Amino acid sequence: MRRGSIVTLATLLVAIALPAFGESLADKKMHAEQEADLADRLALTNQACGTHVTAKIDWGTFDEADALKNAVTPYCAAALDAIEDLCSDALGKQAVTEKVKTVTCAGASAPAAAFADGALTFSFSMTPNQNKLLVRDYLEKSL
Repeated sequence: MRRGSIVTLATLLVAIALPAFGESLADKKMHAEQEADLADRLALTNQACGTHVTAKIDWGTFDEADALKNAVTPYCAAALDAIEDLCSDALGKQAVTEKVKTVTCAGASAPAAAFADGALTFSFSMTPNQNKLLVRDYLEKSL
């Protein structure tokens, strides 16, 4: 094989393998925009509850095509809305302040909530549902 052919073949193999090793520019932009939206929404929750909760989106659990078409943040905000609901009375506010430290939003085929060691994981599909009620009811029983 000629040297030029080897370089061309190597370049082609790298180009084919790159999507498997990293996010596309569109993915990076979408993630940054939605994480900024989540941070803005989280600031409102922390202000309403007097907390310092952190939040993140577990992008690896979502179908990228769905996440590019539909914003994840509005679905994720259901967990923050549920936390704010709990903060509406003194007992709920105390429980949230003392126990909830992080919120992770994850993709799943059916909505679910899990809470352990200060970490709330809210899993959901991006279809219309009653996510806020699910999370609020779960936290009321778990805190």
